[in-house]
Amino acid sequence: MQKNERQGHIRQLIQAEMIERQGDLVDRLNALGIPVTQATISRDIKDMQLVKVPTGTGHYRYSLPPEKQLAPLEKLRRTFGASYRSGETMAYFVALNMDPGTAPAIGTLIEQLRDARIFTVIAGDSTILIICHSAAQAVQLLAFFDEIAG
Repeated sequence: MQKNERQGHIRQLIQAEMIERQGDLVDRLNALGIPVTQATISRDIKDMQLVKVPTGTGHYRYSLPPEKQLAPLEKLRRTFGASYRSGETMAYFVALNMDPGTAPAIGTLIEQLRDARIFTVIAGDSTILIICHSAAQAVQLLAFFDEIAG
């Protein structure tokens, strides 16, 4: 199993259940048919920047750090305006010009929206190309990006 897929399962588990220890994660993942070791989980916890938060009953549980708990749209709203320069459409395409170095992260956030208008997203260093399912959707999408840019 790929690391990002395993970490996706970890994310789901800690949001759905009270996971107090690394061993609990190992046991739950193994029960789901995902073979992992404690060392792997330890690395994943560090990589995902998981934190322990009080439950209110004297126990602690794993949680995502506050920034990672934000919905993709909220993350996009927080970061998009500061790096957006311009955008334009052509047929089914939306091209977004961003500050250098910001397009990969913004492109990932756009993908995470899972917007039905979007067929695919391709991000370079400072440009994001979005292919929509129709020309009308491309125009709508650009208007959306202009709106969240402020």
